[in-house]
Amino acid sequence: MVPLSNEENWYYHGCKFTFRNLNWLLRDPASFRKKADKAISEEYRDALIYTGLDLEPYETAFFAYAISGLMFVSFLIADSVIFRLTSFEAVTLRITVALSLVIPLLTLVYLSEYIKIYSRWMKVRSLGDMPEILSYMVMSMKLVPNMEVAIRFAGESSDRPLAKDLRKMLWNLHVREYRGMDDATLEFANIWGKNSEYFKRALHLIKSSTSEPDEAQRMITLNRALDIVLENTKKLMENFASRLKSPTYVLYSIFILIPLALVALMPAITVVGIRFGIGTLVILYNIALPLATFAYAEYILMQRPATFVPQSIPDSHPELRGIKKKKATATIISVAMAVTIALLGYIWMQLGNPGNIISTATLEGILPKGLLILWGIVFAVAFYLNASYAPYKKIRDEIKKMETEFSDALFVLGRRISEGRATEEAFMHTASTMQGSQIAGAFERISLNLLSIRADILTAIFDDEFGAFKDVYSERIRTTMKLFVESAHKSHEAAGVAIVKLADHLKELQDVEQNIKRSLYDMTSTMRSTAAIFAPLIAGVTMALSEVIAKILQNISHSMEHLPANLIPGSGQISPADLEQSIPPDLFMLSIGIYLILITVILTRFSGTIEYGGDRAQLMYDLGQVLPLSIIVFTLSTVASRIVFRGLV
Repeated sequence: MVPLSNEENWYYHGCKFTFRNLNWLLRDPASFRKKADKAISEEYRDALIYTGLDLEPYETAFFAYAISGLMFVSFLIADSVIFRLTSFEAVTLRITVALSLVIPLLTLVYLSEYIKIYSRWMKVRSLGDMPEILSYMVMSMKLVPNMEVAIRFAGESSDRPLAKDLRKMLWNLHVREYRGMDDATLEFANIWGKNSEYFKRALHLIKSSTSEPDEAQRMITLNRALDIVLENTKKLMENFASRLKSPTYVLYSIFILIPLALVALMPAITVVGIRFGIGTLVILYNIALPLATFAYAEYILMQRPATFVPQSIPDSHPELRGIKKKKATATIISVAMAVTIALLGYIWMQLGNPGNIISTATLEGILPKGLLILWGIVFAVAFYLNASYAPYKKIRDEIKKMETEFSDALFVLGRRISEGRATEEAFMHTASTMQGSQIAGAFERISLNLLSIRADILTAIFDDEFGAFKDVYSERIRTTMKLFVESAHKSHEAAGVAIVKLADHLKELQDVEQNIKRSLYDMTSTMRSTAAIFAPLIAGVTMALSEVIAKILQNISHSMEHLPANLIPGSGQISPADLEQSIPPDLFMLSIGIYLILITVILTRFSGTIEYGGDRAQLMYDLGQVLPLSIIVFTLSTVASRIVFRGLV
């Protein structure tokens, strides 16, 4: 994930749209602008500049007031209409009114502080840009010991915020804002050094390498700069992993385990006179709890540095031809699947419920109708996600595999070139040596382009029509091959040594990336297991326990109906009606099942963002795999628990 530009950022568009179309709500727009400019703090002004969003303070303030005000009015209108059309119990009314007041207030606070939040998020995310961008600078410096060339190369090799700032620095240098490269580098290091001291140290080392008279010492200095970045990046993620444990336990216990455990006790609440209907249950378990869980998970993820962000894959990729048509077809099939599966229970009931499979009463039958509705939702969504995002996943896996093989292939290529082999022969030899790998085909095409059409090395690799790497969507591989093209103009021995150095450099990056994944594995595996197995397992048992308690209360209620009124103990005179459940079993099952689905989505996103930085295609594919497993575990747990507990009541 990278910060969005003005054209892509929803907050930017929201601020511009509301002030342009709703400023008539202000009595005196000019006075409002002055008050907004005076009211903001220096911290807010710095954050606005840092984010790069082309917004004024009065636009952000008006957006916050306008949206929260419109939400408040919308809630009031919706509440008035709903309350007139139907009746709710007192608890539901109080919760609804409270949410109608709290949600607009929280929205006002969030939108008012969004610039600061977004700025902090950008600063944390920028820490993840540093290893990749600095590694490009080091690789370039090893080939051409020129600081300006290295900065230009790193800036042009990425679209991340740090690379954009490098390009901006060069522009300022060319328009004489700095006296020279030394001043530009020093100021740039000081600005970004506020967020990362090790980045500042590494940048100074890279700059100092240009003053080294000895080539060996220059390489040692550059390697030291790279080591500082990689070692500190590893420590950064290890610290994040260690800090992640306590918040994760809070997320698991308070937001997941306790709400699921309380499900079993809900039928017994009626004994003490607290009665609530399906409206209260939906508000609590399908709105309030999921929103609170999502907000807390986002708060944790805001602290994660985005190291080694996955390469985005455009829909123009050759393997994604017709992807929009496939998504449209998958949508139609998934809707039909959802309706069919959801209606199976009702269809079976119309057939007389053979085998008493569908549950018609508490702890009766095998499958509650609400469970079949959940199946329809989950399997339809899973089908769509797998059909739509499996191609992205396949391409992503190919890129990862190619990046893993690339450093080995580069080492072989460098050795062959240093032996004096021709470039086309070296590529063909490397392709033959790496036969069966993803990278072998690309290297073979380079050799054929050099031999068959007599293309130069740059055209053979990067030409938009027949270049061997035109469909290789890996920033790391393409950037390294650009450096290879630069080194190819040297002597065979010098070029071979340079290519071997590039191979070693890529291997170091891959080792650090693997170490980071290992340091985060405990947390990600725990959350994935919770989403797929533990949460649905607990939910199934507690659902069965809630039915047991409801059945016991039903039996007590029926027994009390045959007792004289004066024999019922207690001054409160508990009536049989007080023990009857106010929520039908099917609706209760459906509401808790939807809560489980939402929790599964939140936990899958949480673990995925920690592990690979929140890549959307990977997340959608993961959801398509996890959701069916989760509902299957929930079904087995519910059915088995109902059968076991049925014999105990």
